[in-house]
Amino acid sequence: MSDKKVKTRYAPSPTGFFHVGGARTALFNYLFAKHHNGKFILRFEDTDIERNVEGGIRSQYDNLIWMNIKPDESMMNPGQYSPYIQSEKLDRYKKLAYQLVEQKKAYYCFCTKEELDERRVNALKNGLTPKYDRKCYHLSNEEIQKKLNSNIPYTIRLKMPDDEIITWKDLIRGEMNIPTNSLTDPVIFKSNGYPMYNFAVVVDDYDMEITHVLRGEEHLSNTPYQIAIKKALGFDSQEIEYGHLSVIVDETGKKLSKRNLKLKQFIEDYKTMGFLPQAINNFLALLGWSPKELKEIFSLEELIKEFDISRVSKAPAFFDFNKMLWVGNEYFKKLEDQEYLKIIKGFLKINPNDICGNLDDLCLSYKKQISYATQLNDLINEQIINISINNLPPEAKEFITSDNFKKILDLLENKINKLSNLNFELSQNIINEIKTELNIKGKDLFMPIRLIVSCSMHGIELNKLMTFIGKEKILQNIKEYKK
Repeated sequence: MSDKKVKTRYAPSPTGFFHVGGARTALFNYLFAKHHNGKFILRFEDTDIERNVEGGIRSQYDNLIWMNIKPDESMMNPGQYSPYIQSEKLDRYKKLAYQLVEQKKAYYCFCTKEELDERRVNALKNGLTPKYDRKCYHLSNEEIQKKLNSNIPYTIRLKMPDDEIITWKDLIRGEMNIPTNSLTDPVIFKSNGYPMYNFAVVVDDYDMEITHVLRGEEHLSNTPYQIAIKKALGFDSQEIEYGHLSVIVDETGKKLSKRNLKLKQFIEDYKTMGFLPQAINNFLALLGWSPKELKEIFSLEELIKEFDISRVSKAPAFFDFNKMLWVGNEYFKKLEDQEYLKIIKGFLKINPNDICGNLDDLCLSYKKQISYATQLNDLINEQIINISINNLPPEAKEFITSDNFKKILDLLENKINKLSNLNFELSQNIINEIKTELNIKGKDLFMPIRLIVSCSMHGIELNKLMTFIGKEKILQNIKEYKK
C-alpha cells in the first residue's frame, strides 16, 4: 500500500434489492477501507431508468445499515463528494461527453438499433466477434451537421485506441492485459440524455477520489473500457487499483441466482428470517477470503483488523447454507439471555396459552439450538404444540417396538398421574426414577421417553420438554400409544 488515503465505494444500481453478492462486495470494500483507516462511500448508479425498481435505493441503504456497514458518506450523510445519485449530476456527464467529441476522442453515432442488430447477426454468422464498424466515425462534418439539424437521434461513442494493450495489476487476479483491437468503440452517452454505466462510473470515481475498487468478476470486461475512458478524459493523475471478486456459486457449482429455490438471494430474506446481522457479516466475509487465524467466528472489529486483500481467492466461493446455519447458531449462543429474548420476541409467533410453563424459559431453552429467530417458531410448533404419534419418524420404530417401551409407557403414566403439574425438577425426578426402577440408561431410556412425550427424536433437554408439553398432553400421547 502506498501513502495515499484509501477510499472505496459501493455503487449499486437500484434495479433490484440488496443481493447476497452485492452485500459481500459492500462488505469487502468496507473492510478494506477500514483496515487501512480509509473512507467507505455509498452511491447509487440509477441511470438505467427503464430497469430501476421503486424502493430499490431505500431497500439497499436500509439493509446495508442493518448489517452495520455504515458509509462515511452517502445521500443520508452527505459530505464533500456529493451528489451520491447519478441522476443528480447529468449536466456533469453531458459536459464531459461533448468535450470528448470536440477533442475528437469520441464521435456521434446515428446508427439505429435495427442496423446494429443486423450487423451483429452478420458478424456472428461469419464467425467474427461483433464490433462496431465505425461507420459514423467516418462521416464528414457536413454529414454530421446535417443529421444533427434533422434531429436524428444519436449516441456518443468513444474512439478506442488502435493497436494498444490496456494493462492493470488486479489486486486479486494479478497482471491483466487486454488488446484494444479486441474491443469495440463503446457508447458512452445514450440518446435519452443519460450516460452509459462505464462512462458515469469513471467520472464518479474521479470526482469522489476513489483509490480502490473491489467488485464482482462480471465487471472484468468493463475494466479496460473504463481505463480507456479515464485516459481520454485526462484523469490519469488519479491512480485506481481494481480487484475483481470471484463469483458465488450454489451446491451445483452454478452462479447463485433466483433459479435456485433452496437459497434466498436477498439480504432482506435473511433479515426477515431473523438471522443476526453480525452472523451474516461473518459468513459473507468467508466467501472467498481466508483469514490467517485458524478460526471462523469474527466480530466486525476483528474482520476489519484481519482483512487482507492478498488472501482473497479468485476461485468460485461456495455458498454453503449449512455453514451459514452453523455461524448463525454460534452467534445466538454467545448472546446474553436478556439480549436474546429482546431479539427473538420481535419474531415470536407463539401463543403462551399453547404451552405449559413460562414462555421466556421456553425460548431460552432453545437458545443453543437456533440459527435464526423464526426457526424458534418452527421448533416449538414441531416439538411442543403440534405433536402427534401420527407424525412419528420411521427411525422411531426401533424404540417403540423394544421390550422396554411398554414398561416405560406404563411407569411414566403412573408417575405423571400422581402429580398435579410438572416442572423441571419433578420431570427430572421421574426420569431418574424410571432409570433406577427399570435399570436402563442412555438412549434406551431417553429415546423412548422423548418419543412418548413429544413424538420426536430431537429437541431440548428432556425434563424441560416434559414441563413445557405438560401433564395433559403427555397423558393423551400415552393413551394414543396404548390403542
